[in-house]
Amino acid sequence: MHASADFHCPKCGAERNGDPRKPGAVPRRKGGCPYSGLAYPVLRAGHDAIYFGQWRRMDASPLEIRRAYHRIGRHLDAIGEILKGRGLSAVSRDLALAYDAYRAADPKAESADALRFMDNALSYAHQAIDGLLREKGFPPHRPMDFSEWYDAVEVPFRDEW
Repeated sequence: MHASADFHCPKCGAERNGDPRKPGAVPRRKGGCPYSGLAYPVLRAGHDAIYFGQWRRMDASPLEIRRAYHRIGRHLDAIGEILKGRGLSAVSRDLALAYDAYRAADPKAESADALRFMDNALSYAHQAIDGLLREKGFPPHRPMDFSEWYDAVEVPFRDEW
């Protein structure tokens, strides 16, 4: 298991890190969490907090990259907990691919490809979440639908890999 979050969203229970008063830590609008009432709100919010995170900026610090790496690990663990005993082979395969990319991404190794592997791990995690949603008959998760809740105008290097 990975280290715990600084706090959790009071509405959906999603893991949050950092100062809860800063943008991107908790929803900025009044009225609560945008994930509340949706299927798998913790997984959706966890994915988006990483997806729109500081590590994806071109000027991200090594500390922000390491934090994101550990958040991705916790996120994969959360997906794994939900998958236990469910027999969803396609989702399990996506999660296994996410873990493979995650292990390859270890920023301590100072690989030139660490960011690409982290992005790949997050993409496979997103596919796993979509598989869980599909199994329940829900449409796929669309992070851009929640972008206004995060301190991100665009997602850098999204189309480069």
